[in-house]
Amino acid sequence: MDEHSVDLPQIKVFEDGKPISQERIDPAVMSFIMQSSQLAQIVKIRKYYDDRTSNGLIQTWGMDPDNPLTITDELKVLKLDFPAQSVSMFNDDNDSDSVYVWVNDLSRPKATVKGGESLKLNYETHKINYIYLQCAVGESTDIRIVAKD
Repeated sequence: MDEHSVDLPQIKVFEDGKPISQERIDPAVMSFIMQSSQLAQIVKIRKYYDDRTSNGLIQTWGMDPDNPLTITDELKVLKLDFPAQSVSMFNDDNDSDSVYVWVNDLSRPKATVKGGESLKLNYETHKINYIYLQCAVGESTDIRIVAKD
């Protein structure tokens, strides 16, 4: 071997469970393997892109003044019709009680929406499936929620 040669890894080719005694892979086979690998990566990139692209669909709760979304000390579960990327919550009354918010899992840390405040949760992907809401014991408030896919 001269100083410019590269030591390539050894590749063993099997056919019907038996090694083939050729030192080179057929270029057509190698081309197929490379194209398959590239296609797998392209599919992953496309899925990544698609999951970050919104379809513009929204779901709302409590937007109608005649039908408010009242949160009490009893846990309220909102199951979204389709996974969302972002959720905005509005607790408009400055004198109202705080609402505790969990997303997808009650064992995760909660967020708080105090009276007169809003909360925006923005995920890059469509991961919001459930919203859990609750006030402290003896408290209640009306809130508005908008979820966007």
